[in-house]
Amino acid sequence: MRLTDTLLCPARERGWQIEATVRGVAGTMVLVSVALSLLDRRWLFLTAFVGLNLLQSSLTGWCLMSNLLAALGLGGNKRAA
Repeated sequence: MRLTDTLLCPARERGWQIEATVRGVAGTMVLVSVALSLLDRRWLFLTAFVGLNLLQSSLTGWCLMSNLLAALGLGGNKRAA
């Protein structure tokens, strides 16, 4: 497989289903919390919490959401985010 094919291939097709699910959940939570922050600015704490968890996951390789999804049998394979 060529590099461009790999880069353009969606994560789900490469077998990274849990990672794709984690990113989808995180992105949804960020968008919803930003929209809710128009009503009450305290919702921005949720945005910061999601961002910090994504940063922590990238530094340590451990992600609670991916472990929960794997334990629930969601997201396909058991690879960590």
